[in-house]
Amino acid sequence: MVLPTLIGNERLKQALGGSAHSLSGGTLMLEGPAGSGKRTAARSIAKALLCENKSAAPCGQCGACIRFEAGSHPDYELFNESGGDIKVDAVRELRARSFIRPSEAECKVFVVHAADKMNFQSQNALLKVLEEPRASLFILLAQSRDMLLPTVRSRCMIYALAPLSDSELLSALRERAPNHTEAELQDACAAADGFLGAALLQLSGERAGCAALAARFCDALLKDELSVLEACFEIGKLPREQFSLFCDAACVALSRKILQGGVQTGALLRIYEYLEAQKRKMQQNASVSAISGALAAFCASELSFGG
Repeated sequence: MVLPTLIGNERLKQALGGSAHSLSGGTLMLEGPAGSGKRTAARSIAKALLCENKSAAPCGQCGACIRFEAGSHPDYELFNESGGDIKVDAVRELRARSFIRPSEAECKVFVVHAADKMNFQSQNALLKVLEEPRASLFILLAQSRDMLLPTVRSRCMIYALAPLSDSELLSALRERAPNHTEAELQDACAAADGFLGAALLQLSGERAGCAALAARFCDALLKDELSVLEACFEIGKLPREQFSLFCDAACVALSRKILQGGVQTGALLRIYEYLEAQKRKMQQNASVSAISGALAAFCASELSFGG
């Protein structure tokens, strides 16, 4: 199998070097942080499997490839695209759909986003699916395999998405973000830990939005409790991929306020340290809404608002 849209990750490409059709009936788990290329890899694998020409790489010209790119291939299904918690009833529905015969291809492909956000009951329900013979490929996307039961992991071929080298990442950014300056590309590269999706997010308008929210949050800390609650409410709406950007921007803004000194300096320093800890929690699969609620409570306990 050839994965032309996936940059780097030679180990994964070599491991999947045979025919895509040999994967039918199996389960892959692609592991990596947000922006690591899990979705790109899953799309490439699915497209190769569904291509009518059954070659190593998808031809891009057959009816199946055209329908795939248009988002209308009947044998390609995305599950939990929002990345939220996965309830057991949703897994049971997925199980029922996995037994429906393919419409066009030899097998169906199910891509399960944020598979590591399944609770114990959901994982056990999924395990029943993975244990049963079926004409389908499951691709589980996860930030951490450790969040999944050993019994689920044992049913998967697990591949960790590897970070790109600086030269690979910079080359990809030059191609995909030609309107940015070399300095902007290098800054994005330095902040992305080797992952293209994270670097592109750094360059997008979402970064500016996160910076604006971070500035509002830091200003609120010096106003009143209601302003802090309102800012944290907006923080709770952020997608997981943007929360780390917010934390980075907020820590920079907090650093500036701490250097300015003042009666709240000690509290701001503790909030800075708390934010750093919450960013690490996010990497361990905590929810943004839960973190933002805890952040609001922590700020209220640390700050002395006027009067």
